[in-house]
Amino acid sequence: MTQYYYLVSSLPMLLFDALPPFTSQKWLEMCHEHVSPDDYQLLSRIGFNNLTIQNNDHPVWQAFASWETALRNELVLQRAQRQNVHPDPFLREAPFYTSVTDTVKDAFAAGSPLAVEVALDRSRWHFIDELENGTQFDLGRLIAYRLKLLLLERKNRFRPEPGLASFNQHYTRILDSAVTWIPLNHRQLDTEKAHD
Repeated sequence: MTQYYYLVSSLPMLLFDALPPFTSQKWLEMCHEHVSPDDYQLLSRIGFNNLTIQNNDHPVWQAFASWETALRNELVLQRAQRQNVHPDPFLREAPFYTSVTDTVKDAFAAGSPLAVEVALDRSRWHFIDELENGTQFDLGRLIAYRLKLLLLERKNRFRPEPGLASFNQHYTRILDSAVTWIPLNHRQLDTEKAHD
């Protein structure tokens, strides 16, 4: 198995509550110079939008993609139960993990949609930590780093400022519509009273 001592040792530590030190795209460009073409191809393919596993993929990616699929299945099951809908069309093939049921319940108990997403991302981070413990200076460590970097990018897109600005814009538009509607309605009532 190829070892990437220089690349791994040069990477800054990633912390869940911190900003990413660089974008995942920038990181891939750094990797392109230091890893084999096959390893680079896998690192480029890894992401949260595509959990496809190929037979020769590294065990760290296989384990994470399987666990993430099981987590998403559990999210489907618990949401379907709350909304009284049938979950089968939304489920994907995945191994069974006993811990994901409690992980999802705990995340849903976090409160707001943002708090739920952060709780789920924190669980993902902890699972990646577990996978990373079995790696050294190899591709497995780079896969864990890639996943954490993608998580940080995802988490930092959940900023309250753009959401609040969008809410205020829509709320102002609704209020403006209500203001123009109310006087028209009052004028109609006044006209009706005059004819009585």
